[in-house]
Amino acid sequence: MLRAEPVPPPKRPRGGLMAPARIGTHDGTFHCDEALACALLRLLPEYRDAEIVRTRDPEKLAACDVVVDVGGEYDPQRHRYDHHQRSFTETMSSLSPGKRWQTKLSSAGLVYLHFGHKLLAQLLGTSEEDSMVGTIYDKAGFQRAMDLVREEFLQRVDFYQHSWLPARALVQEALAQRFQVDPSGEIVELAKGGCPWKEHLYHLESGLSPPVTVAFVIYTDQAGQWRVQCVPKEPHSFQSRLPLPEPWRGLRDEALDQVSGIPGCVFVHTSGFIGGHRTREGALSMARATLAQRPGLPQIPP
Repeated sequence: MLRAEPVPPPKRPRGGLMAPARIGTHDGTFHCDEALACALLRLLPEYRDAEIVRTRDPEKLAACDVVVDVGGEYDPQRHRYDHHQRSFTETMSSLSPGKRWQTKLSSAGLVYLHFGHKLLAQLLGTSEEDSMVGTIYDKAGFQRAMDLVREEFLQRVDFYQHSWLPARALVQEALAQRFQVDPSGEIVELAKGGCPWKEHLYHLESGLSPPVTVAFVIYTDQAGQWRVQCVPKEPHSFQSRLPLPEPWRGLRDEALDQVSGIPGCVFVHTSGFIGGHRTREGALSMARATLAQRPGLPQIPP
């Protein structure tokens, strides 16, 4: 079984004192994945006082001792634990032969894989070789989930009250303005930024006149850049009605500019369900280019 041997983070002098380690993750909207990854790391003595650096700036991430859920790298020797890159397909089974779990690992899963035995040994006051550690290692994920349920419920109630319900009016307004965004009517712009739009969109578009199936939603993120997000086929589906083009997926920055022919691109997710651009016009161009490449339509030469 794979057993990581984490290298303690190097201490950096700061004003004559040894600075704490730095754990890097992305800024903007946070998710349980990177939050749990950071929380697990901070349970270890070497990361207990670690500074959490939330950024997408490559230079700032390069200065971090550990990076989770951002950066496009999985390299445990350098403590880089991202899972979004196109090449990443690892599971608990593939990295730890003998384990039965076949689901692709998240950043929290990678942290648990590489640090879980050490973490549990620390908490249990025993050695990593103790059989009790291995037994609890296979059970701890479920126990942790139970501990999170209460807090998750309270957060969900607050979310419905202050985010989900107010979003309906924003989506309704965006749908009314859709033909001003693009003549196709298939691109919707959330003028006030991202919000929980999916359920409202499915409910409201059924009454649109003329009828149209929306393919993309564009909006600004918390950093002021633009996102182009594909509408899923169904409310809880991971398949998009029209994903961003396959050659774009998993690419970033200049490499994505070159392949897409659209300057100023930021990224496209490996599944093609979302992309980023520095400007509104660029995000629109990404959506329009995808509409133009839709299967069944004649391809217009550049």
